[in-house]
Amino acid sequence: MTATTAARRIGVGTALPALAVVPLLRHTIAVHAAPDDQPWRTACPCGKPLWPHAIGPSGRCGGCGVRVGAPPYAVEAATLAGAAGLAVSGLGGFALAGYAVWTAAMIVLAFVDAAVMRLPHRITAAATAGFLGLLALGGPAGAWVRAVSAGLVLAAFFAVLAAASRGQLGWGDVTLAVPLAAALGWHSWNAVYAGVLLGLGTAALTAITLRRLGRLASGTSLPLGPFLIAAAYTVAVWP
Repeated sequence: MTATTAARRIGVGTALPALAVVPLLRHTIAVHAAPDDQPWRTACPCGKPLWPHAIGPSGRCGGCGVRVGAPPYAVEAATLAGAAGLAVSGLGGFALAGYAVWTAAMIVLAFVDAAVMRLPHRITAAATAGFLGLLALGGPAGAWVRAVSAGLVLAAFFAVLAAASRGQLGWGDVTLAVPLAAALGWHSWNAVYAGVLLGLGTAALTAITLRRLGRLASGTSLPLGPFLIAAAYTVAVWP
């Protein structure tokens, strides 16, 4: 088998499962992308249920055409990119399964936070349980203990920051710290430091740049989740 043929088979074998899960991700994003003072969505404003009317790549309701989900083709692109990174990461077995579940949940959280600055605790909890549960089935026990310890330490650190910042850092970010640090801690403590610093640094640099360009008003915050998630994924997949 040539390298080109192998690459094509890997590409197809990666893309098809990734695209198959996209409708579920789109539905989950549409359900949870509701402002903090409103309940989770169950239907489009026209009354049609989100499933199956709002799971297409356009993100629009199949009945009335109103967009109720993520931007067109954005979830598809993010999912394919996430799957491609996992395919070349060298992970295998339960570790690969754990990081696949983690990546899918992080995609949902990133889009929801970007849309309404909200990080649903139930998705964060499911991501943590799925990731740690799968990794507990296979892999070094020391790495699993380090992952749990990293999640608890970073969550405690973020909790202190949230209390001191008086709203600048939300409690959704505190709970998000657990699966983020766990995914990084599975590799090493250095990966935890690198991922967190990269995420916070990128967020700060983006906010400063947007303010200087006049595209972010003073006192307005950016959603921190997408920056932390992108940085953690990058460091975790290419440690």
